[in-house]
Amino acid sequence: MLEKDRLFNALLAALYAVTVPALAALGERRLDAYLSLFTLEYAALYALLRPRRRGRELLLPLLLAAFAYFVARRVLEVLGL
Repeated sequence: MLEKDRLFNALLAALYAVTVPALAALGERRLDAYLSLFTLEYAALYALLRPRRRGRELLLPLLLAAFAYFVARRVLEVLGL
């Protein structure tokens, strides 16, 4: 089980290390774009590898809540509200 946890952490770090420079190279400056990709990467890896946690999984619900907030703001902006 420990190997799966290490693989999860290593892959997540690698994905984040690629995401940040890639978005920066594209000129992206919005925090919601970064957070959206971080949430997608974390959720996908978590679903695939199911790393063990000592307590409750808190990061994924927090990331999803922040993602939902930014999506709601963007939708309201598009609707002109």
